[in-house]
Amino acid sequence: QINVLQAKKKFEILDAMLSFMHAQFTFFQQGYSLLHELDPYMKKLATELDQLVIDSAVEKREMEHKHALIQQRCLSFFQDFSYDDSKVEFNVDAPNGVVMEGYLFKRASNAFKTWNRRWFSIQNSQLVYQKKLKDVLTVVVEDLRLCTVKPCEDIERRFCFEVVSPTKSCMLQADSEKLRQAWIQAVQASIASAYRESPDSYYIE
Repeated sequence: QINVLQAKKKFEILDAMLSFMHAQFTFFQQGYSLLHELDPYMKKLATELDQLVIDSAVEKREMEHKHALIQQRCLSFFQDFSYDDSKVEFNVDAPNGVVMEGYLFKRASNAFKTWNRRWFSIQNSQLVYQKKLKDVLTVVVEDLRLCTVKPCEDIERRFCFEVVSPTKSCMLQADSEKLRQAWIQAVQASIASAYRESPDSYYIE
């Protein structure tokens, strides 16, 4: 009985292995048949993919070319662009008393040192600004005769200058080097004009 049982185990194991191999063969054959039916579609998709790659490369090259043209136009625009001289120049004898006005960035005196764009003007020997056109004037410097002005290079922003009074200092930024020089000269001219117009007795007092 033991010999019969052992002999039976041998062919049962072989039969199970053969059934498994037939199952594997059927599975892969069906997979091959299915993929073989999809072969024309895959070839068509591969052709479309090649065309998409070519189109993408062409589009990328065109976009790079357009970007280069835009950069060149912007560069030439800013190189050719110059502010109107009437806006840059100052006039200490202006009829309305406004020596110079325009937008400047002002660094806040708070801990964050934020920069805010304000409309500044020099008038009546004072440096003032407005947040909006119809807002009340905020006086930064009450008397320019007690101030000095100097350009600042050792700062994180370009075109900056500082107006220093006995009680505080105000850091400002112009939009260009030309405007910075114009503002510095306007402040200096206003200081000189105020000294000429004021009698000596005023300072003695």
